Order: sequence, then C-alpha cells, then structure tokens
Amino acid sequence: MRPGTLTCVNGRFQPGTHLRVRRPRFYDHHGIYVSDDRVIQFGSGVTLTSKRAVGFSAVPLKDFEQGATAKPVRNDYSSPFSGWHPPADEPWKIVERAEFLLRLQPRLPYNLIGHNCEIIANMCVSGGWTESYQARKYFAVRVVTDAALMFWMARRSRAGQPMPRWVFPVVVAGSVATMGVRFTYNDQIRRFWKEIRGDWEAHERMLAEDPRNGQAR
Repeated sequence: MRPGTLTCVNGRFQPGTHLRVRRPRFYDHHGIYVSDDRVIQFGSGVTLTSKRAVGFSAVPLKDFEQGATAKPVRNDYSSPFSGWHPPADEPWKIVERAEFLLRLQPRLPYNLIGHNCEIIANMCVSGGWTESYQARKYFAVRVVTDAALMFWMARRSRAGQPMPRWVFPVVVAGSVATMGVRFTYNDQIRRFWKEIRGDWEAHERMLAEDPRNGQAR
C-alpha cells in the first residue's frame, strides 16, 4: 500500500479518516470521519457569514456530503504547489483529537484564510500541523503569475515598448492582496494556538500515555 492510502472497514471509510468534499462555490470542506453517523467538522455553514456563526459540530456523513461525494485526503507526500503533507497519525488519535476539539469549542471564529476546516482537520491528523493547502496553493499560484508578469514587463522594457497604464495598478493590487492574505493566514493560526495551546498540550500528553500507542492499525 502506498503512503497516504486509507482503507475502508465495514463501510466507505475507516474511523479517523480525513475527508474532503467539494462545495458548489469551488472550495473543499474538510472533516474527520468517526462513523456514518458522526463526522466532526468546523464551520459547517454554506456562506462565509453562516460559517463564522458555527463552531465545531458532529453530523451524519450524508449531511457532511450534502449531495456530493466525500473522498479521503492523502498524507505523507510532497507537492510543488502545496509543499509537504505530513503522515497521518494512528486513527484512534485522530478521532480523539477531533472529539477533544468538539468538546473544547474554541472561541476563535471561522476564517476562510487562516482558521478554516482544512487547518483543523490537518491538525487532528498530524498532531499539530496547522496548515491549509488551499491557501498554500494560492501562494504558489501568486508566485507563478507574478514571475510571468515580471518576465513580460522585462521583455517590453528591453524592446523599448511603453508599459500599459493598467500594469502599475495591477502590480500594486496584487502585492497588497498577497501581503494581506499572508498576514491573515499567519495571524489567525497564531491566535488559534494562543487560545488552545495549554489544553492541546495537556491532551497530547494524555494521548502519549495511552496504552493503545503502537498497536496495529
């Protein structure tokens, strides 16, 4: 079995599987599968406003999917666009972390960029890897588009051609947007850790002392 592959037991998914499902607005919603009657998710609303009003919740798989088809998320590989994806921890630990956050109900509201469902799911899977690969892909796309624009501008400059009037506003707007997204991304993750760090670390110590450690999956 290749790294990152998840098997199914008694149904479509194994407990502790990190699931994603495509939403109509072209983004992926993430959650941790516990059973067909229990998928733990963060920010379950459809609109950004409703997502901010909903914290952690547990819903049946069919409600999580909302007519779409959930798929397991790969782990333990590297991508040129999203970087390193750490390996998944033991399934029982993933479930325990998701259940812990459901009980804790951290107060920091949902944020599309830096405190979203994908970050929470990755945190449960890895034991603390708070990253959003959707946000990382945005940063990678920005690097590629900025490089292409700079190359095009350099060619025009060498050829002695004037720059169109739209170039300067586009460059400034793109730079400001990238800096804003990066700041929000890092700030939201920092604020989340500041809120839960003590409780999270105590829970991780409890998991480390659990007799189930090292047992066959």
